[in-house]
Amino acid sequence: MTARRTAPPPRRRPLLRLRPTAAVLAATVLSSSSTRAPSFAASAAPVAASVDPPLCEHCATNPATGEVDYGNHNLEWEDGPSSWEEFGHDNDPAVCGVPLISVEEWERGEYWKGDVPVIVQNVTEGWAAMENWKKQEMLRLYPDAEATMGEGRLVGETGPDDAGKNLEPTTVKEYITKHMYNPVKYFFDRKIAVPKGMLEDCHPFPMPTRAYLEDPDRAAHAKYAPSKKMRVRSKPDREMWRDHLAISIGSDLQGLTFHHHREAWNVVLFGAKRWILWDHARWKDNSEMQWRLTRDWANSAHVAGHEWIRRLYPEPGRKREIRAHGHDCIQRAGEMMFVPHRWMHMVVNIGDTVSVISEVGLGIGEGKKPEDFAFDPMESSDDEEEEEGPWEEEEEGWEEEQRE
Repeated sequence: MTARRTAPPPRRRPLLRLRPTAAVLAATVLSSSSTRAPSFAASAAPVAASVDPPLCEHCATNPATGEVDYGNHNLEWEDGPSSWEEFGHDNDPAVCGVPLISVEEWERGEYWKGDVPVIVQNVTEGWAAMENWKKQEMLRLYPDAEATMGEGRLVGETGPDDAGKNLEPTTVKEYITKHMYNPVKYFFDRKIAVPKGMLEDCHPFPMPTRAYLEDPDRAAHAKYAPSKKMRVRSKPDREMWRDHLAISIGSDLQGLTFHHHREAWNVVLFGAKRWILWDHARWKDNSEMQWRLTRDWANSAHVAGHEWIRRLYPEPGRKREIRAHGHDCIQRAGEMMFVPHRWMHMVVNIGDTVSVISEVGLGIGEGKKPEDFAFDPMESSDDEEEEEGPWEEEEEGWEEEQRE
């Protein structure tokens, strides 16, 4: 028997490419006869969307020019503002429900092969980064490390690989000292050429990323091919946990909005993160359901993560769905969050936060080119023919998995 073929959720692309009006969205919700999708209705009088980012209340303003100084001039990361009282909680099992395990349990159980989120504790024990990535040391050792920055709300919608003009180039020093407290400047990218020293600061990598570093051929299930007189890998790079990390630096309340991708782990070195995770099985065949839970449908808006938690999450339908088919967790410094394949998730920083990420298929970056920042990611549409690439090949593989 062959299961019904449906298009898989795209890799690192908007949840939906269409931008329906509030009236269309409301009509869709009210007229839907689907029994699978729960109601995430807003209040009778829709709350006005505040899609503009909040102002930096603690930043100094030059009275002569009116320019705001968004730089982080604190001595340490811990000295920055924090919204813990509003966004922190104690990971009550009824709210979080994610298993807390040790590094040994993570490796022995090979949890990265499963479809259940877990939090792994004490992952950064022995990492040089715990000293070298303190704020002043990072500025001293890696001031010129290249990266990109952009608004988390927009980058989360398209993904950093396809963000185009929503990202701009920067360096570690420039970002921290000039832009870090700007609400629309979030340091996150998957294609930066991270200096070797920064990667080595995070050794030993957690498994399974460490396995590739130790023996790439073994990790790729390579076998000797007599006809070619060489070892041939049976597993393509895009299907592997490779020897590279992405780096994320952001201030309080920053973070990427709802998105999904391949299996990944995220380790917090400094600060903390609030996670909202949603089971892939609940929405994979239902784009409407995605919109109704993750977006402000009444205002046709893709809101920032902290605004979603403040304004939309309290609605009974949304909270009930996450409590029954997702997780709401706090990740503290030294812990690793594992996100399974295609689980929808959103992250909000609590305080100045520094983290590293590994994802299936993530390889060493070569930096960004000028043309990578030139295009408008929202100009493309479903009607346009897109260039075939690795994610289309992955899409075919996803369809094959649906066959019984």
